[in-house]
Amino acid sequence: MDEFDKRYAAAKEMRSDRVEEDGYEVYKFCFNGREDEWVGKRGANREPAEIFADVVANVAEDFYGDLFHTMTPENEPWVGFQPGVAIPEEDVDSVKEQIEAREKKLEKSIQASNYYDEGPTAFQDAVFGTVALWADRPSLSSPIVFEAVPCSEIYLILGPNGIEDRFRRKKYYYRDLKVLFPDANFPKKLEDKIKNASQTAKAEVIRGFWRDYSDPGNPVWRQEIKIDKQSVGLAKELGPDGSCPLIVGRFNAVPNSPWGRGPARRMLPTLRVLDELTRMNLENMDHTLDPAIVYPHDGILDLSDGLEAGIAYPKAPGNGNDIERIGGGDLDYGFFTEERIEERVRDGFYRDFQQRGKTPPSASQYMGEEQKQIRRMARPSGKLWKELGVGVLKRVEWLETQSGGSLEGEKPITINGNAVTIRPISPLERAQAREKVLVAQQIMGIAQENLGPEQAGLMIDGPATIENIKEVMKDKIVKVRSQEQIMQIAQAMQAQGAPSEPRG
Repeated sequence: MDEFDKRYAAAKEMRSDRVEEDGYEVYKFCFNGREDEWVGKRGANREPAEIFADVVANVAEDFYGDLFHTMTPENEPWVGFQPGVAIPEEDVDSVKEQIEAREKKLEKSIQASNYYDEGPTAFQDAVFGTVALWADRPSLSSPIVFEAVPCSEIYLILGPNGIEDRFRRKKYYYRDLKVLFPDANFPKKLEDKIKNASQTAKAEVIRGFWRDYSDPGNPVWRQEIKIDKQSVGLAKELGPDGSCPLIVGRFNAVPNSPWGRGPARRMLPTLRVLDELTRMNLENMDHTLDPAIVYPHDGILDLSDGLEAGIAYPKAPGNGNDIERIGGGDLDYGFFTEERIEERVRDGFYRDFQQRGKTPPSASQYMGEEQKQIRRMARPSGKLWKELGVGVLKRVEWLETQSGGSLEGEKPITINGNAVTIRPISPLERAQAREKVLVAQQIMGIAQENLGPEQAGLMIDGPATIENIKEVMKDKIVKVRSQEQIMQIAQAMQAQGAPSEPRG
């Protein structure tokens, strides 16, 4: 076995340990009809696994939609950086200007790509716990192209720096192989398959990526591709961070596992109970509405095969009532209006409870509940942002530094010739910053209520407070006037309001 085979075998063993079983069940409840992807069966005529409760799929859709919008919102700026080290005060404006210029180029590149089309599809797998994207540029003149990669296609291994070894296994038509891999050196056996295979025949393609630590201080990504277990001459060194096209992140990461535990995977016991209870109540309704009966007959009553709803069974004469019901059960109508199980599911998916009663929440109550939800999602989402969100930014930045990119030949951000480390800002940090702003609003409200507007205005520095709020929220829209401009406007207003001198 070569290095590729050894690493791939280890990743397969890691995935077979409960991951595939959980993945099958999560897909069954959340994406019914796709569960067979985990066992390699994708027949067009295959029936989906039978389930009886669809509330899980509805709640899952809300969850991954909100997570995508919170982490990488399409209509709000989320491509943001800040210096990773303290910057001398005299250099702050220069560094800020360089950072903003880079942010604009990266944001423009992402907007030009199909990220906002493929991103929501990739984030569906957050319900399972692991999200994967493929990002590449097909040609020098084309925008960056993203592709959602289902969890069922990937195999992962943890390393010194998180998820290291990553493999993608997918089947392609033989007729498409030369288009997909124009630089490949196909062995003769594979060449013959490409020429002679039927139009529906498919080849197994495995792409493998791992870091090479020959130089521990500067690890580089390596790539190798095998088709039908044969090397095709595409093994090569890719480069530093950002050069690997397969980006993977974990929601609710757990120790010693490259696979996250998303809400659906974590709540599988509850999902099973909900589905089973729904099935039992539906069956009980069948027996209640259309019960089995027995009636007089000369033969012998035979119930060895059980009872079927709506069927009449003969019995020997002289055994009590001429016609009687068998079983039937008591239908629990309350089950269909009971919200407790559904609320447990919603709570497990970080959804707020449904409004109880007719009185809607106040604005402060609504914002408080929204912040509570954000706080709950922030902890399990931290690793997802670091691995996937930052991974997307690094990948886009690396592609833009290549030939034809908007950052080609551009030097790193520097101060006096020294490179400055910059750190991406998590949109979740911005969401949490709203809580600080809410506290500030409460303090200012208390001051005005207890001291009056005039005394509160004397105590609180309004312009400086607004500047602080803008800084915390990383706002780039609201423009605050300088102190000099404020003084000029105030003087002009005083001059306009001054009484004119009487004429003699």
